[in-house]
Amino acid sequence: MKPVSRKVMPGGNLLQDIGFGSKNTAASIKGSTKKLGEKYRNCLVVLYNKANLQPLAVRKPNANGDYQIYGLNTDLKTFVVAFDDTKQYNAVIQDNVVPK
Repeated sequence: MKPVSRKVMPGGNLLQDIGFGSKNTAASIKGSTKKLGEKYRNCLVVLYNKANLQPLAVRKPNANGDYQIYGLNTDLKTFVVAFDDTKQYNAVIQDNVVPK
């Protein structure tokens, strides 16, 4: 059996390296989730990179249904998907979300 070594890498709040630390990194995405017009917190919000369809960040909305994702690159092309925890409704997608 071949020996295996493992190295712990520092983690952040994002799932992918998207150029953090570059001059364009000062953006965020903010939004709110609603169900039938009412603020809704029982869902999972996932931010995806449009270039490779990989998830960038995952958030749970606060009690008011609001979510925020900070530390994004302004050149990033993304879309947001909200999944209902109760599986009562289909996922909701917001395309072409631009970090500001």
